[in-house]
Parts: sequence; structure tokens; C-alpha cells
Amino acid sequence: MTKKLTKNLVFKAMKVASVVGTVLLVINQYDALFGDAQLRFASALLTYCVPFVVFLSGKLSKD
Repeated sequence: MTKKLTKNLVFKAMKVASVVGTVLLVINQYDALFGDAQLRFASALLTYCVPFVVFLSGKLSKD
């Protein structure tokens, strides 16, 4: 059975990415968020993109 990319699936992926991405952002850039270090924007963006892509690829992969 082939799964399709739907709005509902993308919305779920966005919810997962927002939660997981935020946790990873705090872990990886704690000093930038709560200290004196500079925030790395490219890294922060990828921190949210990775769980989004992993969730979608996992859901769309064949069993």
C-alpha cells in the first residue's frame, strides 16, 4: 500500500518537529539562548527541519 502526502500528515509532522526541534534547540544552543553565545541560525533552522523530514519519511516509507 502506497501512502500519500496529505495536509493532515504534514500538520502532524509540523507538530512533532516543533516539539522535538525545540527540545533539540535548547540542548544544542543552550548558551546562545540563555547565555552570552551567539545563536547559529542555520543550525537552529536545521534543528527543526530534521525531525520534520524524519517523521514524514518514516510515515511514507513502505512497511
